[in-house]
Amino acid sequence: MQPSEYGESSRPTHEILRESEERFRLLVEGVKDYAIFMLDADGYITTWNIGAQRINGYKFEEIIGEHFSIFYTDEDIQRGHPDEELRNAAADGSYEEEGIRVRKDGAHFWASVLITALRDEEGDLRGFAKVTRDITARKVAEERDRLLTREQAALERATDILESISDAFFAIDGERHFTYINGKAEQFWGLSRDELLGKNIWEEFPQAVGSEYYRQIQRAMKEGVTTEFEATFPVLGVWVAGRAYPSREGLSVYFQDVTERKLAEESLRRVTEAERKRIARDLHDGVLQDFSYTTAALGMMVLQAKDATSREQLQAAVDAVRRGAQGLREVVNNLRLEDEEDRPFAEIVGALVRRSRTMARRVEINLEVGEQVPSAPLGETGTQVSRIIQEALTNARRHSGAMRVSVSVKMDRGYLLVEVSDDGRGFGSESLPGVGLSSMRERAALIGGELEIESEVEQGTRIRLRVPLPRGVLE
Repeated sequence: MQPSEYGESSRPTHEILRESEERFRLLVEGVKDYAIFMLDADGYITTWNIGAQRINGYKFEEIIGEHFSIFYTDEDIQRGHPDEELRNAAADGSYEEEGIRVRKDGAHFWASVLITALRDEEGDLRGFAKVTRDITARKVAEERDRLLTREQAALERATDILESISDAFFAIDGERHFTYINGKAEQFWGLSRDELLGKNIWEEFPQAVGSEYYRQIQRAMKEGVTTEFEATFPVLGVWVAGRAYPSREGLSVYFQDVTERKLAEESLRRVTEAERKRIARDLHDGVLQDFSYTTAALGMMVLQAKDATSREQLQAAVDAVRRGAQGLREVVNNLRLEDEEDRPFAEIVGALVRRSRTMARRVEINLEVGEQVPSAPLGETGTQVSRIIQEALTNARRHSGAMRVSVSVKMDRGYLLVEVSDDGRGFGSESLPGVGLSSMRERAALIGGELEIESEVEQGTRIRLRVPLPRGVLE
C-alpha cells in the first residue's frame, strides 16, 4: 500500500463506510426534534432515536419489535390506514401526510409524517424509513388564525347589518362602558363613536339618570331580562322607543326617535279630551236634566194614580229611568276623569272607590293607600293609573259577580304599585282578553308600566300594576 500524496495512509473502503455509517447513526439518534426510525417490510419497528422517544413517549426497549400502527388512533387502525400508508410508500417510493397520532400516554397530537421505501440493489423491498415531526403548535396556531378570521368575518357582517338598520344601536359592557355605536346612534346624539367608545353611558349622559330610559336599561342589566321602553330622552328632550337585550358581554340596545309620533298622539289626545269634555257637558246639562225632570214627573203620576196596578207600572218606569240616569251619570264621571289631573292622586282613587260603592251597594269594596304614596298630583301618569283602576273596578262590579273587591296603592323604591283583586267568578287562560283588559295593557305601556293579570275560574281575578313615577314627584 503506497502513501498518499498528502502523506496519509490509505484505509480499506469498508472501514471508511463503517465509520460513515456510524457517524450517520449518531447523527440520526441525536436528532431531538424529529422522530427518525426504521421499519421492516411488514411495518415493525427496528430502530429508534431520541427524537422518536421525545415525541412518542416510548423508550428504545419498549418499542423495538412493535408494529408502527401503535401510533395511530383506533379509527385509523380499524380502516386499515397504517397498512395503506406502507402500500402507497412501496408503490410510489414515499408517502407523506399530516394527521393525528397517539403518544404512549394516550394523548393525541398533530404529526407531519414522511415514509420512504428502502430497496436493495436488486429492487427488493427491505423496509421503510419513517420521519415524524410534531406540528401541534403550528396546527393550533392555524386553527386560532382560522377562528380569528371567521370571527372577524362574522364581526364585519354584524357590523354591516348594524350600520344598515334603521334603528339607532349601541352596546355596553357590564361596567356600562360603550363597546359599539352605530351610525344612526351617532346622528341621534350628535356625537361620534370615537368620543363615546370606552366611556360610561351615565357619565356621558348624566341627565338621563333616574329617567324611565335609565330604569329600563338598568333593569335589563341587573335582572337579565329583555325590557322595552318608550320614554323621553332627557338629554335631547325627545321621545325614544326601544328594547334592551342582556347578554354575557353586557347589553345591546336598539331605539328609534318617535317624537313625531308622540306629538301626533298628544295632539290627538288633546282633541279627544276636548271632545270628551264637550260630550260630558252636553250629557250633564241636557240629557241628565231631562232624566231628572222625567223622574220627577213620573213620581207625581205615581202619587196621582188611582189603582194599584197603575201605581206599580209607573213606579217600575220611575225605577228604570233612575237606573238609566245613574248609568249615564257614571258615563259622565268617566268622561270627566281627565279633568282631575291636578287633584292629588290619592283623592282621585278615593273618589273612584266611593263612586263604585255607590253603584254596587251589595259589593264590599276596600281601599288601602300606603303612607308613602305621593300627595301631589301625578299628571298624565295619575290619569292613566286612575283609568286602569276604574276599568278594573268596573269589570269586578259588572261582570265578575264578586262580593268583595280590594284596592291597594303602595310605593316601592320609586315605583307605584297598584293591585285590584276580587273574589268573583274569574276566567281561564283560554279566555280571550276583552276590550277592557286590552285597554288596561295599552294604558300601562303608555306610562312605562308593567301590568299583570292573574285569574282562575271561580278563584277571582287579581290585577297588578307597577309604574315608575315622574322624577319630580319623588323629590
